[in-house]
Amino acid sequence: MPVDDQGVDSNDPKDDGGIATPDLSGFTKSMLEDDAPHGTRRRMSAEHIARIKRKHRRRRILLVVCVLLLALIAYAAYMGYSALKVKRGIEQAVQGASAVSSAIQSGNTQAAQSAIAQFSQGIDEAYRQTSQPAWAVPTFIPYYGTDVSVVRNVIEILNTISDQALPELSTSAANLNIDSVSIKDSTISMPGLAESAENLAHASTVLNDANVELNNLPTPHIAMLANALDQATAKFGSIANLVDVFSRIAQVAPGMLDLSNSSPRTYLVIAQNNAEVRPTGGLPASWGTLSVRGGAISISDFVPETQLPLLDRPILEETTEELGLFGEKLVTTPHDVNFTPDYPRAAQLAQAMWKNAKQQDTDGVIMIDPVLLQDLLKITGGMTTSAGTRLDGTNTVQYLLHDIYYENLTPDEQDRVFSSVAHDAFQHVVSSANGKSSALLQAVMTSTSNGHLKIWSSHPDEQTHLSGSVIAGELETKPAEPTVGVYFSDGTQGKMDWYLDRSITTKKAKTLSSGAQNYSVHITMKNTLNESDVASLPRYVSGEGMSERSEDVQVGEIWTMVYVYAPADGRLVDWKLSDGKSFDTITTHKGLTVGAKRVVLKPGETFTFDVTVQASFRAVGERLAIRQTPLMRDETESSR
Repeated sequence: MPVDDQGVDSNDPKDDGGIATPDLSGFTKSMLEDDAPHGTRRRMSAEHIARIKRKHRRRRILLVVCVLLLALIAYAAYMGYSALKVKRGIEQAVQGASAVSSAIQSGNTQAAQSAIAQFSQGIDEAYRQTSQPAWAVPTFIPYYGTDVSVVRNVIEILNTISDQALPELSTSAANLNIDSVSIKDSTISMPGLAESAENLAHASTVLNDANVELNNLPTPHIAMLANALDQATAKFGSIANLVDVFSRIAQVAPGMLDLSNSSPRTYLVIAQNNAEVRPTGGLPASWGTLSVRGGAISISDFVPETQLPLLDRPILEETTEELGLFGEKLVTTPHDVNFTPDYPRAAQLAQAMWKNAKQQDTDGVIMIDPVLLQDLLKITGGMTTSAGTRLDGTNTVQYLLHDIYYENLTPDEQDRVFSSVAHDAFQHVVSSANGKSSALLQAVMTSTSNGHLKIWSSHPDEQTHLSGSVIAGELETKPAEPTVGVYFSDGTQGKMDWYLDRSITTKKAKTLSSGAQNYSVHITMKNTLNESDVASLPRYVSGEGMSERSEDVQVGEIWTMVYVYAPADGRLVDWKLSDGKSFDTITTHKGLTVGAKRVVLKPGETFTFDVTVQASFRAVGERLAIRQTPLMRDETESSR
């Protein structure tokens, strides 16, 4: 037993300096804690500790939530401010785009460059905002995140235009002032045109590519955003088309007009008579030539097509498709060369027939009609025909396609008047255009977009630049550019198409699982002649006694062949015709599916086609373009 220095047993509980130590072995820890003297720190229970921890955890969570909420409020405020700057930037760009088109067409170089700068500044600001990382976050939001992605894609595309196309346009505007383009004393001058060709070509490529990308973007879910995208796409599409036209002019005009005095040119010019409708416009009634040397223009006398010989064998080899659709007269008869809606083919046939008849080589073929002449006379002022009739920008179409047939003239005399007016009007325009070049150019562009002017060049390099444009008049065979073709060809052999009203509308029907689009095409034709006016029709107009089917055609009727072409790499899906029947034939032409139908309309009658067409799954965008035989009056023209 251990003993300390004082002789006390250290293990003896009773020995504590004389004070007895109590035995606590029977008490629990909790009892000791609960019975601790006042003022002594007690230990907390596990439940109490858990409650405190929960309280602290709630405080930390609340703090985190508050921080996150403040961050979200700050983010929302930033995004709202940024979105407002994006909106203002896009609005500025759209205003600039509108001003660019107007300035280019009016020839105001300073205004064009100012508008280009306005466009660029607006897009630069919008791009700075949407390229920030903060704009990537909303793209992950289900459903509406795609709308944010569309906005960013649109601005990125427009930024490409700003960086790559606008500087080229600005340089072109500095080199080429449309107001300096002039026609004086029948001589065309286009200073700066050749120097602008390369810049315009590059700008056109960028704009066309961007236009395809814009049309290929998905439609946003938010209606306001979808409408804004549609407006922007339409606006920049028009700029792309405008720059494309000027680019093509810059590529081909110097050579075609011999502006460098290096290669004089001669072109066959054919004036069409739309009162006897043909796929490219009308009967190729009057033929003449236009020669150019160093920009100086001279025009030959025009001759009626009746003075050109009929052929007993094809002037050019005819394909099996053409023979089935248009007959052998396409390649043997001058006034039937444009039975085909494919203008380059019609031009080649016409060139060969002119060479056969006149032994004259030509560098290309230009087809015009009275609508173009009237549009040009609006700018240059009226003229008086050799017969004393005053023609101007309001009555030329009415006179040449209607009134002349009610004068006391023989058919030969009427043909000579038509030929004389074609020559005199053309001559009047080129000799009276001084100081009006910008307005004339705009009139030509408008008339061309409606199908009233078509040009084919026999020089392959020039034709390459013309190809794909409205002025080339080709069948659209590119699957990426969905187009329905609707063409009309007279079968009455009179001049009854003055009384034929027609309209074409399209709308999207549905999207197939392959991604291809179906469209509904509605065609309406009406014979507007009153029954009471039938008896007063001149024989030359009604075709009475002139048609090979003269025993079948009744006076006042309009007989028309209608050709409906499906989009490239597409098909005719379904059709409903108002007579309850089907197309007379369904075949192919240049790789396109086409349905042909002969329609006979009595005075006052209407005929309708409801056709469903399918575009290629490779088509870009959802818009279906229409190409059709050009109209002849002030109706809304949708032909391209």
